[in-house]
Parts: sequence; C-alpha cells; structure tokens
Amino acid sequence: MKILRIRLKNLNSLKGEHCVDLTAEPLASAGLFAITGSMGAGKSTLLDAITLALYGKAARYGNESNPEHVMSRHTGECSAEVEFEVPSGKYRAVWERHRSRKKPDGALQQPKRYIYDQAGEPLAQQIREAELKIEELLGLNYDRFLRSVLLAQGEFARFLKAKADERAELLESLTGTEIYSRIGQLAFAEANRRENDLKAKEAGLGQIAIQADAARTELEAAVKQGDEERVRLEKEMASGSEMVGKIASLEGARVKEKDASAEQTKITKDTQAAAIDLERLRRHRLTLPFAEDLARLQAAESAMESATKKKKKAEENHAAAKTALLKTNHLLRLSIAAALETQRQRAAKAGVTVQKETKVAGDAHAWLDEHKHDAVLADQLGDLVAAIADLKSGRTSLASDWSYWRPIASQILPTDAQALPKNLETTKEAELQAALDEFLGKAGKREEALEVEVKDAEKELALRKDHLEKAKLIAKLEDHRHDLKSGEPCPLCGALEHPYAQGAAPSTAIAELQAEVTKASAKLERVMEAKRTLSDSVKDLAEERGNLITGVRKCDAWLKTLERLLQPLAAKAPAPGKEDALRTELRERELGYRNHVKAEDDATKRKAEAERAAKAAGEEAANLEKKIGRLGILPADLESEPVADGDLPSVADAEQAYSSAVLEEKTTGVQAVDRRVDLQAALEQLGAVRKPLEASVAGSEFKVLDHLREARIDDDAAKKIGALESGLKQRTTAAEALLKQARKDITTLLDQKVLEGAAAESFKGRQIQLKKDGEMLLEAQTTRRNQIKTDDTNRRLRQEKEKELGEDRTSLVVWMRLRELIGSHDGSKFRRYAQAISLDILTRHANRHLAKLSDRYRVCRDEQEALNLQIEDLHQAGVRRPMSSLSGGESFLASLALALGLSDLAGRTVRIDSLFIDEGFGSLDPETLEVAIAALESLRQNHKTVGVISHVGLLKERISTQIVVEKMAGGVSRIRVIPEEPAP
Repeated sequence: MKILRIRLKNLNSLKGEHCVDLTAEPLASAGLFAITGSMGAGKSTLLDAITLALYGKAARYGNESNPEHVMSRHTGECSAEVEFEVPSGKYRAVWERHRSRKKPDGALQQPKRYIYDQAGEPLAQQIREAELKIEELLGLNYDRFLRSVLLAQGEFARFLKAKADERAELLESLTGTEIYSRIGQLAFAEANRRENDLKAKEAGLGQIAIQADAARTELEAAVKQGDEERVRLEKEMASGSEMVGKIASLEGARVKEKDASAEQTKITKDTQAAAIDLERLRRHRLTLPFAEDLARLQAAESAMESATKKKKKAEENHAAAKTALLKTNHLLRLSIAAALETQRQRAAKAGVTVQKETKVAGDAHAWLDEHKHDAVLADQLGDLVAAIADLKSGRTSLASDWSYWRPIASQILPTDAQALPKNLETTKEAELQAALDEFLGKAGKREEALEVEVKDAEKELALRKDHLEKAKLIAKLEDHRHDLKSGEPCPLCGALEHPYAQGAAPSTAIAELQAEVTKASAKLERVMEAKRTLSDSVKDLAEERGNLITGVRKCDAWLKTLERLLQPLAAKAPAPGKEDALRTELRERELGYRNHVKAEDDATKRKAEAERAAKAAGEEAANLEKKIGRLGILPADLESEPVADGDLPSVADAEQAYSSAVLEEKTTGVQAVDRRVDLQAALEQLGAVRKPLEASVAGSEFKVLDHLREARIDDDAAKKIGALESGLKQRTTAAEALLKQARKDITTLLDQKVLEGAAAESFKGRQIQLKKDGEMLLEAQTTRRNQIKTDDTNRRLRQEKEKELGEDRTSLVVWMRLRELIGSHDGSKFRRYAQAISLDILTRHANRHLAKLSDRYRVCRDEQEALNLQIEDLHQAGVRRPMSSLSGGESFLASLALALGLSDLAGRTVRIDSLFIDEGFGSLDPETLEVAIAALESLRQNHKTVGVISHVGLLKERISTQIVVEKMAGGVSRIRVIPEEPAP
C-alpha cells in the first residue's frame, strides 16, 4: 500500500485548500522526508487527513468516528482526500463534512464518504459501503493501519521500560491481541454461567410437584362418579323443560290480552284528539274535483300580473333610450370636431418633416460620393478578416512551435542552438530546413555517445554488486555464530567446537561496498535518465520539424493573399502583432460607409412617409366634414354636461355608440307597443277562466270561490293527516287481532292443564335448583380434570428436565477443563500465554531492524518472566541486562526498531510502502541520529517512503527534503515543500 497524494481543506489550523503530492519532485525521489514545523503548527493534521479520508476517523481522536472539531474555525465545510496505490490499481478516498448551507454558523451536517477508481468511477458512496471497500482494498482495518503505517514511536519508548503487567496492556494495544484477554474472560465467565445454571436447574427440578399414586387413583374415581351424576341431572331437567315452556307461554298470552285491551282504549282517545284534523282532510278531499280549474285561474292571474309589470318596464326603457340617443348625437358631434382639428395639425407637421428629411438625405449622399473606394468593403470584408485571421494564426502558431523547439534545442545542445534563427518571420523555407537538419544531426551523434556511457555504467554496477553479494555471504555466517553452543554440532559443517562463537570472526566492510553499489547505481540512473531525456527531446524535435517548415510556407502564402485583397483599398499588410489593429480599421471603415448608406435610405423613407401622412390627413379631414353634415339637428332645449378633450371617445367609438342608441330607441318603442297588447290579452283570458268556475262552486258545499280556496290545504299537511288517519285504522285492526289470538291461546293452554299461580312458581323453582346442581357438578369435574392434566404435565416435564440435566453435566465437564487451562476473571492467564508468543514474533522482526541501527544490541525476552524484556549486549560477551540500563539514544534506537518491527507484523499480509513516524528523535546525539536516518533511508531499497514528524533542529538539517508546516497570522498555517539540495 503506497500513499500518492494527500489533499485537505479547512482542517484544524490548515485553513483553505492544501495538497501534498508524494509523486512529484522532490518527494518522489526522496526515500526519507521530514514533516517539520513549530509546536501546534499542524504537522499531525496531515496524519489526521490520511485517516479521515480512508477510515472517517482522525488519528489523534482514537476510535471516535467523524470527530466534530477538525473543521477550521469560521468555515462552513472541510474535506480530506487520499490517492493511494495497491496491487489491484490506484484509488481515491474522499471524506467531506459541512454545515447547513455551507455557512460558518450553520448546523453541523452528517459526513459523507466516497471511493473512486483510477477512471473516476464511484465504487462506494455510503459510509458503511466505504468502510467495507477500504478494508477490502487495503487489507487493513483502522487499528492495523495505525500500527503498520502511522507509527507512534513514543508508545514503544514506554513499552521498553514498563513493568510486566503494564507491558501486557501496552502489547495488547500495539499488536491488537486484545482478543486473547476476551477469550480467557469468556471461557471463565461461560464455565461459571453453566455451573450456576446447572445448580439452578437442579433446584428447579425439586419445585415440580407430582401427586402420589393413591391420591391420583382417588381423583380419577371421583371424576367417573361425577360423570354418572351429571347424566342423571340432565335427564331430570329435560323431562321438566316442556312444562316450563308452556307455563311461560300461558303467562305471555295473559300479558298480550291485557296489552290489547289497553291499546283499544288508547286508540279511542287518539281518534277523538284528531277529530279536527280529520275534518279538515275530509273538506280538502271535496275540493279535489275543482283542483284543475283552480290551477288555471291561478295561472291566468299570474299572467295578468306579469303582463302589467312588463308593460311598465317597457315604457320606462323607451323613455331612457330616447334620452340616450340625443346625448350620443351630441357626443358624436364633439368627437368629429376634435378629430378634424387633429388631422389638420398632422398635415402641417408632415409638411415640416418633408423639408427636414430632404436635407438629411442630401448630406448623406454627398459623403458617399467622397468615399466611393470603401464601397467594396461590403462584399470583401469577410474575406479580408479571414485572411488577417489566417495570417495572425499562422504567425502565432509558428512562433509557438519555435518557442517550444528552440528552448529544447538549447537545453540538449546549448552551443549548437545559438546558430539557429532567433525569429522565423524573415527566414526563408530553404534556410530554415538546412538549419534544422544540421542541428538534428549533431543531436543524433550526442545520443550515440550517451549509449556508450550507459553500457559502461551497467558494467561498473554489475561488478560492484558482485563484490557486495560475496561480502554478504561471509557476513551471514558471522551473524549465526552467536547461536552456536559448545558440544552441539554446527548446522553447516557439523563441528562440535566453535572457536568464533563469541564474535571473534574477522569483519567484512559491507557498508563500504554497499556505498559503492549505491554510487554506481546512482551513476547508471543519471546516465540513463540523460539518455532518455535526450532521446525524448530529439524525437519531439524531429516530429515538430515538419510543422515548422509547413508553418513558414503557409505564412508566406497568407501574406501574399492579404496584400492582394488590400490593394484596392490603398492599405498595406500589417506587421507582426498589428493584425488586430488593421482588422479594426477595416471594420470601422466598412461600418462608416454602411451607416451613411443607411442614413440616406432612412431619410428618403421618412420623407416619403411624411408625404403620405400629409395626404392621408387631408383626405380624413374632408370625410369628417361630410359626417357632420349628415347628422340631424339637435333640439334647442337639449341640456348636456361639458366634456374635456381628453375624455372624448374616438370618432369610431362615438359612431358606434350613436348607431347603438338609434337601434335601441327603435327596439324599445316596438317592445312598449307589444307589452300593451300582451296586457289586454291577459285580462281577457282571466275573465274566460273565472266565470265558469264561480258557477260550478255555487252548486257545491262551498257556495263561493273564497270558501273553496280556504278549504284547500297544502300537499304536505294532507299527507301528514292522511298518515295519521291510516295509522289509527291499522292500530285498531292490529289490537283486535292481538286480543282475539291471546284469548284463543289461553283457552288452548288451560285445556292442556298447564299450571298457573303458586303451582307454576313451585315447579319453576325446582327446575332452577336442578340447573344450579348441574353447574356446581360441572365446576367440580373441571377442577378434578385440571388436577389430572397438571399432574400429567409435571410428570412429563420432570422427565425432560432430568434428561437436560444429564446433558448439561456432561457439557460442564468440558467447560470446567477449559476454565482450568485458559480462564480467569480478568483474562490474564490466556493473555500472558498468547502475548509471550506475540512478544517473541515482535522481537524477531525488531532485531532485524535493530541490526541495521546498531551491531551492539539485540532485544530478547526474559527466560524467567515471560513478558519481561532484556537487552543483550553483543560487545560485552552477550551479557543481558534490563532495558532501564539503556541511555536515551540507545532506548530510541530500540524503540524505533520495535516500531518498524510492528509495522512488519501488522502488515504481514499486505505490502506497506508508506510509513509515518511521529516524534522521538530529540534524545539522539548527532552520531546516533546519523545511524537512525541511514537506517530509515535504507528502507528505500524496499521501495518504502518514510515520513518523519519532528521539530528537532538537527533532524531538519540532516534531512533536506521537508514538508514544512508554517504558522501564519490568526492561528492559520500553510504547507511548503523544500527541495533536496543538488548532489555535489
């Protein structure tokens, strides 16, 4: 896993947008770089950005997801982005968070996370999706990432000198082996739980009660006897139920007889109370034969009343229409007079306009005669502008190509490049072709010379590597001598005596040979890079040669075309850079000519329009005078309100109003005559209907027409009284039928000797008692059967529980054995065993790095105390002593080795190519610091990039490639990358 780029925005003190590109120089070629800055500047914010983008957590906030306080003050949004590379490809992880509307005072919103592939396609757009995808791509969860990529070196300084119990806790946090403590605790807790459960089940088994066999037999006999008694009671109740039903029927018939008699009495009273309404209904029914004649009479009366109202309304409308006609006539006269005055003014104004536009057209025509040569611009301006644009584009393109070609040439062959033309404007095509061919030939010879240098450098590197490999072979034998024990055979030669076991073997100058290899490798890289640069440059120049030749040829052709087009205009071709000025001048000349042509045409048109307007105004005035003559004479006594000129309607509107008024007066006059005729017809129709009806009523019970009308009632009242009458009849019929049926039922039941009175009550009491006895017997039987069912359930449950207890006792034996082996209440038993193994693995990885830092020490585990660490001094005959005896610098080297070892351990299934070490270099003397830095730089051979976070001044001087976090005003910091100094 390799980190390529880090981008962040508004995180802590790093306000604004920042980018650290580890693929760009000088960081790309630096195996070791420092992240420096004063305390609180924001160095560790870079690490926060990495973990936020990848895992949504800031390194300094532990396991807190999406911390709220990482956003810079007075900002509304923040983000972190990391581009990284793994074996499956390159990816980009993004974390974003903002406030409402992205305002600094808005409410904090939920964060968002995204994962993109190299093509920019989204792989995950939800937080949970992103978490799973990152672990899948990196092969590391958050804790393993912190232990393998972000190394908090200060944790290991505490780890070295801690006590055994404290070291156990630190080892758990550093290696992520907390699971062993939890397993030990779970084993202990599970065994205890199962043991307590077994005791509880045994106690619960005794709580399950079952009946004795004798009691069970007695209960079953009682159930059988109760069933027999219940059959007897049911038979006796069935035999008496028929008589109980007849007694109830006789009692019901007596009640019905009494109710029917009472209803007949009530019907008589209700009939007397409704006598008046019933009489009204009778008289109303007598009027029904006259209903049709009464309806015709009412219609005739309504028609006469309507005709009277319509006659009055028509006469009023006719009078109003006459008044309106006179007013509209007067208003039309005023409108025509005003319009006549307006037309006369228009004719005078149009005459003035004709004189003015005649002068304007003459002036424009005179200017056009003076500038006749610009007339061709109307047709040729497009061609001229295109020719100028072609010439400018060609010159610009040629200058751009030459500004690209000549610097590259000056870079690869500075001396020969001086002979090339400075500017191609005055250079002929043949001259340029010869100069370019000559230069490319010299570049080819230089390329051949570099090829020879590459081969020589490859031979030298192969020779240096051969020397180094042979020296390493000897060194490997020396590294294993300290493991030999007297009396035990050597695994290589089988000898029992080991004279060099204590480190007395001669040493090999591996460091010097390694330096020679590094120097030879660097030389080969420089020469190959120079050759690649020259080859790429020569290839680019050769490809661009044709474009330069073609550009010179095209520029010459475009210049000649433009000169030909400019000749009729007496203008010259522009110098380089003056093309836009010429184009502007030509456009202004064309625009000026076009404007004067337009001015002449517009003035001529306006003159013609004014002449037409004067003629139309005269004709319109003559028409208006004729209209006034056609209007009739108004009455002398007509009174009308004065009307201002602004309130007068148009002549057309006034004419329309006058025409409407004439039509309205005629229409309302005809309507008034018609309404008078309608009224006379209505009076005649009323008499024709009334006289026959009065003659018919005289021979009836009512005698006169008014009494007939008084006897009629509305339909709703008639229906209501009719319903009352019908109801009384129905009630009378029903009461008579009920009384008759009740007396018949009583006679029938008495003939059957049905009991009445005290005898009936005594018989019903006996039946009730039998029913109660049956219910009590049923309740007792239910209780007995429930007792039997409960006993059956308890017997079956007891058998099941006894079987479960047997299985639990067998399982408990296994868990008690597991508790004995690894269980404890705090998990310490299994933890110490597992951590001893983890500590062995960690020290093995750490010693591999410590050998590069110092050939004197090895970290080893105390054979007496599993979690105690000791330091083995190889310069003192392998003597072992406590970690507390190490000096500050020695402790740092040991803790650094442990940190690098943990990175190897945590990333054992993943290749880690980017490491960040936070602080810890302040205790080193210059010599030890050199050793530590050299060891970190050696990690570059494994393609690792190491970033060291520190504010130690000596470290800043020693590591030239730095990411500097500088404090600015207002608590804000910025990031600068300081390049490496050039090699001497």
